[in-house]
Amino acid sequence: MTDTVSPGGETGSVELIDVVKMFGDFTAVDSINLQVQPGEFISLLGPSGCGKTTTLRMLAGFEEPTAGEMRISGQPIAGTPPHKRDVNTVFQAYALFPHMTVAENVAYGLRQRGTGKAEMGQKVAEALDMVKMRPLAERKPKQLSGGQQQRVALARALVNRPSLLLLDEPLGALDRKLREEMQIELKLLQSQLGITFIFVTHDQEEALSMSDRIAVMLDGRIEQLGDPYTIYEHPSSAFVAGFIGQQNFFNGKAAGGGRAVSAEGCTLISSRDTTGLSDGSEALAAVRPEAITVTDTDPGGQQNVIRGELAGISHLGDVIQFVVSAGEGREILSRVPRTSAPRLDTGQTVWCSWNADHTYLFTAEQAELVMADPASDKAEVLAGN
Repeated sequence: MTDTVSPGGETGSVELIDVVKMFGDFTAVDSINLQVQPGEFISLLGPSGCGKTTTLRMLAGFEEPTAGEMRISGQPIAGTPPHKRDVNTVFQAYALFPHMTVAENVAYGLRQRGTGKAEMGQKVAEALDMVKMRPLAERKPKQLSGGQQQRVALARALVNRPSLLLLDEPLGALDRKLREEMQIELKLLQSQLGITFIFVTHDQEEALSMSDRIAVMLDGRIEQLGDPYTIYEHPSSAFVAGFIGQQNFFNGKAAGGGRAVSAEGCTLISSRDTTGLSDGSEALAAVRPEAITVTDTDPGGQQNVIRGELAGISHLGDVIQFVVSAGEGREILSRVPRTSAPRLDTGQTVWCSWNADHTYLFTAEQAELVMADPASDKAEVLAGN
């Protein structure tokens, strides 16, 4: 049997201490510090080139850090080859052996470890039951759908019950409906098994729906680490605010003692804590579409009200999206639940309003991280390479 790194008293824990990865002169991972608790589901989220996959590859043993220390289950893993780490990885491409059956694919790792035939058969059956693939055990990968192949890859990774499972955008090749179904199943499976999952994705909704915590990454650094509620409701930077979900961005100047932004003929007031804003300085305000109410009458008395013309209506299932033209090329997005959406027609004069709790304010330095495109329904993130 092949030896693995012996787990310490914190089986499944992960610790990254000042980890750096250089490729020549390029810094792919820049002094990351991260602690993952045993049995936690944590996502590394960010745009292409942010360092999330490189971080995963270092944990798997496919890359070695340039500097810093990495520990799994309390044990340093520097120089430990991939097959001796108590870790398995699931990739987007699945990497199934086409000439093997489903059962043979799942059994591959057990055979490499010298597992006895009877024990191997039992473990393969248990792994296939986990992912509801036992009836298809004798099929070849080419006879399976994409979702079924993903399940087999997952069973193969879990059959040895590793203390840590690394998942590199494993749902990226699936269609939207199947991906959403697999998100639910994957989270339930992780909860049942109690195995630590580190999940790499660039899909914000995927990370929010599945994770205990999310590490939002940019340029090799962790911009913010927190649970989904905190990441969404209390973004620490304009990048996080723009990357997680959608935002309406307004460039302007700070006012009201740093509690407001004067932008494009209106003043946007915030009741949130702000730092680094002084009156007259360049600033950025952000408001999420779902926080904005659209009416055909002036609400009056509201702190944040913008008048405009209804330019478009989109039906998005249980949500209706309004696009309001507020002049000078400014378009404001509002998303309202269908059950409470007003009956409006394009061309109408309307008023957009929202509570001051929903206005985020950022400094000019933070504003450089995002660019609001008024012709788009989404803020475009300037993420570098």
